[in-house]
Amino acid sequence: MRPSPKTDALVAVDTALRPAGFVRRGHVWLQERGDGVSGWLGFGIAGALDLTPLVGVCFRHYDAVCRTLGVGIPTTPVVSTPLGNLMPDKPVWKWTFTPGGDPAPVAASLVAAFLKHGKPYIDKYAKWDTLARELVAKPESLLDFERARKLAVIHVLGGNAGAAREALKKETERVEDSRDVYARSHRALVHRFEIAFPG
Repeated sequence: MRPSPKTDALVAVDTALRPAGFVRRGHVWLQERGDGVSGWLGFGIAGALDLTPLVGVCFRHYDAVCRTLGVGIPTTPVVSTPLGNLMPDKPVWKWTFTPGGDPAPVAASLVAAFLKHGKPYIDKYAKWDTLARELVAKPESLLDFERARKLAVIHVLGGNAGAAREALKKETERVEDSRDVYARSHRALVHRFEIAFPG
């Protein structure tokens, strides 16, 4: 049986990414950068063969704290953004692979754009101190549903469990009257945090 056009496209992307040190792990590509840091590349897939690249950075020590708290998925980036967001002029948001066509030139174009615009993003945020400082200084850059959790983990990794508790407390107060799924999961996170990091 012949591979699907989607498989052909992803194999072409994989082949084009390999020289940059990115290795496919399930549905994402990781580039080991040492000290438990990985560059991350994933794709939103729409329609028949439209790939929207997402660029990010993962940290093993961040994943370890998340595991302790029973949240998150390993090798999920701490920060990520669409590649198009990083392109200054006339950004390209998606690369379209034509079923039955040669996927190699489209994959080469995607990877060239990634190396030019996405890799500097990874280079910048692959330094934990830089990333942690920026997120603590600009918590509004994090999505509402992840802000308290990410800040709490960042503070714990910085040795400041008190600041982590404060971030969680602030969010607890914000969702105090809510009974939705997020509010319930936040309360459960706070409970697990108190067990894992008693203070």
